[in-house]
Amino acid sequence: MDKTNRRGFIKSSAAAGIGLTAACGSSETEKAPVKMETKNKLGFRTFGSTGFEATEIGFGCMNMRDPELLHAGIDSGINYVDTAFVYMNGENQKVVGEVMQTKRDKVFLTTKVGLRFNVKDIESEIETCLKSLKTDHVDLLLFHLIDNREQILNDDAMKLFDNARKKGQTRFVGISSHDQIVGLDSAVESKFWEAVLVPYNYFSPPEVTESIKNAREAGLAIIGMKNLITATKPRKVFPDIRKDNSEWTSPQQALIKWVLNNPNIDTTIPGVTSFEQLADNMKIMGTEMTSHDMKIVREYAANIKSNYCCGLSGCTGCKEKCPKGVEVNELNRCLGYAYGYGDMDLAQSNYDNLLPSSKVEVCADCSECVVKCINGMDLTENIHKARELFA
Repeated sequence: MDKTNRRGFIKSSAAAGIGLTAACGSSETEKAPVKMETKNKLGFRTFGSTGFEATEIGFGCMNMRDPELLHAGIDSGINYVDTAFVYMNGENQKVVGEVMQTKRDKVFLTTKVGLRFNVKDIESEIETCLKSLKTDHVDLLLFHLIDNREQILNDDAMKLFDNARKKGQTRFVGISSHDQIVGLDSAVESKFWEAVLVPYNYFSPPEVTESIKNAREAGLAIIGMKNLITATKPRKVFPDIRKDNSEWTSPQQALIKWVLNNPNIDTTIPGVTSFEQLADNMKIMGTEMTSHDMKIVREYAANIKSNYCCGLSGCTGCKEKCPKGVEVNELNRCLGYAYGYGDMDLAQSNYDNLLPSSKVEVCADCSECVVKCINGMDLTENIHKARELFA
């Protein structure tokens, strides 16, 4: 997308009262508090015990290919940027790096390494990340997709992240986990990790909310991901349920507002791939959730529930139920990228990064899935779709 669209976005945002913020962040690697100066009404939240004030909606870069889009987001006030070593096979960080050449001091930059406990490559991955991001340090380095207690508490892994912190490659360290309760509770137990990135949305059970609260009270920063509820198979377009067309809240905006209604969530990182999505995110920052928003969320959730895997919301109904060891919710996550996001490249790259034990090839001899979804999802149909897409 060209710079004309970026200028148009900024101009229209200013006219709508969204405004721009002054520069934020610190180029220093020590843990100095970062003070914000802002002229607009964006919402900010204290980011754990870091001293940083993060915009309550950050910029999820996972599939962002246009540097002008990130430029516009930062120019409009967003100060939290999330990427990872594996996103777009490393290309995503290079796109972010283009922007960091002139915007590094304006954001709290987060990346992730060591996907699925790939400890042996962590040091080299950090070096590659910094080179791609065109910076000498990130603000937060996350251990990527770590889902069991033993890995989270692993001494060797913690030493690698501590060394990165001591060398000035990162200011803070944390984990990302798809197993919310294990991830959050183990991070607290470690007394080492300083932030946790976890899925959190309307379908998350109360136990996840409680673990988030406990971790936040322990001083950890909490970043919410997977806030938007995406389908695992093609579905009809969700109808506009708003009675008053002057109401601009979309289901996606209402879902994010539901997450932000929890004061223990420090920031969120919805993926942004268009100026329209960015504008929607900017509009709801600093706003309260209303009964109208709640109505939208409830009706949207009811519409999509039979097509949504709650595994990324904290449901463990199918965990370890497959006799062959396949984690069906992981396959469902990839289907969600294909059908919910409409992005086959993203779906394929995430599928390629699954453990061999969770790939659909393991299901080759199964005509019917013996695992039954406690929420009524047709897992046999999902396995067949996964074969068609990925095998």
